[in-house]
Amino acid sequence: MVHCLKIDLGAPVAASDPYIHLDSFVSYAAGVESVGHDGLDELDDGGDPEYWEDEMPFDRYEVDDEWVWATSSAGIAHPDGDGDSGAPERWNTTRWRSHFDHDPEHQIKETHVHTSSGEFKSYNAALPYSATDTLTFFFEGDADRVVELIETHVPAVGKKRSQGFGRIRDVSVTSADGAVESAIYHNGRVLRSLPASFATRVPTGVRIERRTVRPPYWHSANQAMAYAPFTDVSRDIFPDNLGLTDCEVTTA
Repeated sequence: MVHCLKIDLGAPVAASDPYIHLDSFVSYAAGVESVGHDGLDELDDGGDPEYWEDEMPFDRYEVDDEWVWATSSAGIAHPDGDGDSGAPERWNTTRWRSHFDHDPEHQIKETHVHTSSGEFKSYNAALPYSATDTLTFFFEGDADRVVELIETHVPAVGKKRSQGFGRIRDVSVTSADGAVESAIYHNGRVLRSLPASFATRVPTGVRIERRTVRPPYWHSANQAMAYAPFTDVSRDIFPDNLGLTDCEVTTA
């Protein structure tokens, strides 16, 4: 069964990547419940990555030895400049500096805003962000458990969460059966980073790039040649539409 997860946002969501994967922040929540915050801090990029499979509430799509969680991603700002909804913006922490340098009150007091450290630190890293009120994801798995993990351990999503971006106000789940083909593919598009090895042949005119295909997304062992989210890919290159025969769906 495919579920639709809607996250009501109280602030714009920012991201260094133009997509946010649902399994990325849910795996963080599952990791907190499995090993705690201290255990997460001790993880490194060496050896096999941790998946906390007993805590993860999603089904899995598997083709041979490769697999992904049955979840979609949400677009923040597409490469062509089109956001998930509305016009995407560019945000840079150096705006704090220009704001205070021209503030008469601060000029009179001859104060200085430190942009090298502290709450107004400038990272000089422009990030795309979307002022949308809602992020929409699709997934297959335990709907109640997904909501519980997010509400308990994920107060915000995306980058710059400590500065108020991506704050979550509410989470809701409805059935999407009959509305989408699957949580990872619909209407000629892959809905998440999908390993190229899932396909039975290499399609022409379709970009394949090295991407991380499952959480933790910072772990190098999870990288593979893959299709980026929302890439147009013909259905007939996949084994029986991703899950009916050759491609197995493992229930959580």
